Amino acid sequence: MHDPLDDRRGSATIEFALLTCFFFAVVLGALDFGMFFVQRSDLSGGVSTASIHSFANRNAVAFANIPAMVTAASRAPAGSNVVVTVACNTGTTSCSNTNRVCACLTSANAFIEASSCGAPCTGGNMTSGSTAGYYLTIAASYSYAPAVLPRGALGGAAVQQTAVVRLQ
Repeated sequence: MHDPLDDRRGSATIEFALLTCFFFAVVLGALDFGMFFVQRSDLSGGVSTASIHSFANRNAVAFANIPAMVTAASRAPAGSNVVVTVACNTGTTSCSNTNRVCACLTSANAFIEASSCGAPCTGGNMTSGSTAGYYLTIAASYSYAPAVLPRGALGGAAVQQTAVVRLQ
């Protein structure tokens, strides 16, 4: 007599179906992680575009146009609220094309106001051999929205990039 519990016909099909589901879940999760890095790279390109444009026009930077430039060049997904901040000498002064107040960059990535532009930066925590300059900081970010993974899987990850450009 044939015992139905010993019948192994079709077990390979069931195993294949279960493993295929698991495989596709892993692949879709990997695609979400990949899209995060692609979007971060695109945002980096937008910030780089604005910083290069600012450096090329360092004597007449259109500070008010920088956020729109970053947003357009970053190709952020529709509905992403790209937040762009523009600061000069890390916010110690408002950005200006005239009467610029220069600063020295410290080894802790902070700025200390200098007496004049081009003056040597001295002190214990100054970057070795640096001179005072006028620095523009462009920072951009937006919340990443995964396509497949639950929003909490990436810890509410934000796509963000920052660039510091010496204008003078």
